[in-house]
Amino acid sequence: MVAFNQMDLNEPGQYYNFRTVLPQGEYFAITPYHQLPRNAQPIVEDQTGICIGYSVAQAPGLWQIYDADGRFAMLEEAPIETPLIDPTDIALFLFGAFRLFRTGVSLFEAATSNRIKAALSGATLNVLRGRLKSGLSAVNLKFTRTTAARMADPGRYIPVHIIEKAIRFGRRRPDPDKVAGQFEYLIGMTRLTKKTVGNAIVYSPNKYTLHVIVRERDWTIMHFHIKAIQ
Repeated sequence: MVAFNQMDLNEPGQYYNFRTVLPQGEYFAITPYHQLPRNAQPIVEDQTGICIGYSVAQAPGLWQIYDADGRFAMLEEAPIETPLIDPTDIALFLFGAFRLFRTGVSLFEAATSNRIKAALSGATLNVLRGRLKSGLSAVNLKFTRTTAARMADPGRYIPVHIIEKAIRFGRRRPDPDKVAGQFEYLIGMTRLTKKTVGNAIVYSPNKYTLHVIVRERDWTIMHFHIKAIQ
């Protein structure tokens, strides 16, 4: 890692309100602490670029819902808009994923979603969002001008909720550059890329370790980067 110069070390942090700059169809997820069923599919949110939970199909219109940490949350029975289900569509319920649009509307996505449409309830979404943020915001994170500028780069951007998760639940260790008052936090995360495979929407995962350097006297993000897990 490149050492910070003295100006960087003393630069006051500022609060920012970041908007996701991820390319369309890309999202981040924290590695779940609990093991999910093999056919679990992500529930992704366009507004934040985050996976807020997972769904596991039990039958057409019936899902087990898990939170972002992999804990079972509830059963969701969603009304199906299409009255008749083609038998060839049933498999799509095993592989399609829920997506929450910027408009606030959730939709079950599949390559043939014009035939199959279902939405998660507002109550379920509130539970998943609440669990994602549980324990966070004990401090308000600040950023330097440099780290804020990196958040505007699609190749460097990390959702603030993911950075908060790293600080709250990640592994803490001394700053690699031995800067007094700064610490490094590490947490596993996944970058999901939306793809169409046959008749289904899938989210291809790439796994990383997120590294965050924090000046703890004022909780300012001094540096962050990801390393691919081989």
